[in-house]
Amino acid sequence: MRVNAGELNKRIKIIRRIAAKDSDGYETTRDEIVRTCWAKFSQTSGTELVREDSDFGQERVRFLIRWTSTQIDRKMIILYRGSEFEIQYINDYGDNHEYVELWCLWQSREVGP
Repeated sequence: MRVNAGELNKRIKIIRRIAAKDSDGYETTRDEIVRTCWAKFSQTSGTELVREDSDFGQERVRFLIRWTSTQIDRKMIILYRGSEFEIQYINDYGDNHEYVELWCLWQSREVGP
């Protein structure tokens, strides 16, 4: 499983949502950046969706990033080009601690800068 490091050319932020209270004491959430890194972005093709008998209404994407000792879990989200992605699956790509695959569902578009 050879990876061309030059393909890691998309800037992403991995975010943890934390419950908090605003200045008036109301429940809210705040985003904590866990990691900002370069990634390879790829979308699931229609052929793959048919093969998996998946829902075409859900856009599945994959981010490939360099290995990190920073703990990443499925409760986190990825911000990329103004959209949020829910992490569904985390994989040690090639099982050699060089890259991590993050399989995600596209949640929403146009969220902040």
